[in-house]
Amino acid sequence: MANDKPGTPSKDPAKVDGVSPWTTRRKTVIGIIAGIIVIAIIIAVVIVSTARHTTSTIPSGSSMPSVSSTGSSSPAPNASGTSSATPSAVPSASPTSAPIAGPGTIKPGLTAQITKFEAVNGVAKTPGETSGPSVRFTVSITNTGSSAESLATTVVTVDYGADRTPALQLSEPGGMDMPASVAGNGTATGVYIFTIPVDQRNNVRLEVDYSVKVPPLVFHGALPL
Repeated sequence: MANDKPGTPSKDPAKVDGVSPWTTRRKTVIGIIAGIIVIAIIIAVVIVSTARHTTSTIPSGSSMPSVSSTGSSSPAPNASGTSSATPSAVPSASPTSAPIAGPGTIKPGLTAQITKFEAVNGVAKTPGETSGPSVRFTVSITNTGSSAESLATTVVTVDYGADRTPALQLSEPGGMDMPASVAGNGTATGVYIFTIPVDQRNNVRLEVDYSVKVPPLVFHGALPL
């Protein structure tokens, strides 16, 4: 075989057209990285642009509706569709006045009267009672209507003096509660004993409280004793 000519450089078999494979691969990698960076920049620009457009479409000063944690203050409708509310208390009316010895009207068809006043010595029978000078009142309630009237809630109380000192009620001698009802065209009677000092009997109030729906009837004056 003929020897190569002296002075002529030999070709590197790993190079193609004078460029090594490593250089080719490096350029390829750099190109891929550059492409990825460009794509990322484009995506970022699109995201920012979209966000700005969304923000600009929201009117200034508007706010999203919020849900109150305490709920609405208006009453909730009931099953019939109307609002439920606590009914207001019925205002109490002024008592009806009557002279101490005269009849008085509790309500239409129902009247009351103190038919007897007796000075007695009250006798204590139960704890809390105190014996002493007392007055025994006989109170009658007359029903002029045709139907019976309930007296189950009727209460009789007494006070005396300018300061309206409550009189202590006793059961003896001869106390008797009012019946639970009064028949139509009939009269019911109760007997009540209250301790009242002798020097305080010129200013006495006896109150017949028939019902919370009816103003009380008050007899007022000096006792005819």
